Amino acid sequence: MTRKELKQKIKEEQKKRANIIRILKAARKPKVYQTNPEFYDKLGYLESYRWDYRHTHIMYCHFFNNTPVDKIERKYNAYPNSLKLEKLRRDWEEVLDDEAVRISA
Repeated sequence: MTRKELKQKIKEEQKKRANIIRILKAARKPKVYQTNPEFYDKLGYLESYRWDYRHTHIMYCHFFNNTPVDKIERKYNAYPNSLKLEKLRRDWEEVLDDEAVRISA
């Protein structure tokens, strides 16, 4: 996978995550979850989706745009989990490295 393809794939995943977050945020209102009880069961996943979105966004900006984490995050926000950021970076580099090996072989 090329760098451009990986960037597009991550953008699409982020759009899907943002859409789910938007739906779950609206589902917190009593009039919504009383009429659609299936949303109430999924509300526990809202923070998980937010956490994933935040970390992917931070690493996306850092990985593709070389933006320092200090400029992405505000000081009053809880600092992101560095292990999760490192795992994302390694996963993305593996995808890119596999492509580079295939091209050179």
